Amino acid sequence: MNPGRARIRDHKTRSGAATVSIHVRAVAQMFNSLDPSPFWDRDLDRDAAQFIEEEFSDKLSAGIWHLHVYAQEGAELAAHVQAALETYYERLANSERRALREHFWMAQLTLAGGVLIFLVSMGVRRLAYSAWGVLPVALDEGLIILAWLALWKPAEALLYEWAPLYRRRRLYERLAGIRVSVLPYIPTSDSNVRDTRDAP
Repeated sequence: MNPGRARIRDHKTRSGAATVSIHVRAVAQMFNSLDPSPFWDRDLDRDAAQFIEEEFSDKLSAGIWHLHVYAQEGAELAAHVQAALETYYERLANSERRALREHFWMAQLTLAGGVLIFLVSMGVRRLAYSAWGVLPVALDEGLIILAWLALWKPAEALLYEWAPLYRRRRLYERLAGIRVSVLPYIPTSDSNVRDTRDAP
């Protein structure tokens, strides 16, 4: 989306619904012009997608999401915009589902490896004490540190690192169900509209 030709408006959440509006010169600006796919299957323009995702991520409490696209040109594409956004965000949601499954699979695999290293380290330490009665401080502490470090990363992955993947998946799933309306462009002097014509 060319920022020099677009205006955006953000409406506050009311009665369980949230609406975000985008003002563009042409409907096609919302989509990647280099994507050879049919219009309904195209990727969103990076700037348009980032704006939509950032705005709606602040409105997770709203039960219904509306996107209003105000355009001067491209009214004939209006019937395809809803399907295009649904397809785009369902594709992203599926990608995040796969990433989340792979994340947990790898976390469980590394946890198994970490537990093995932990048991081996503790076993070596116990055998060394049984054989020699005493160990150099560096070796003793090194085995302990190695044992716990082997568990640290898998535990972190299982407890914390999955959360961003889950949040993105939930956001994309909700955006796949967004309600889109394409409306005639109406110039406005509303102070809530951010004019981006001078944006870099």
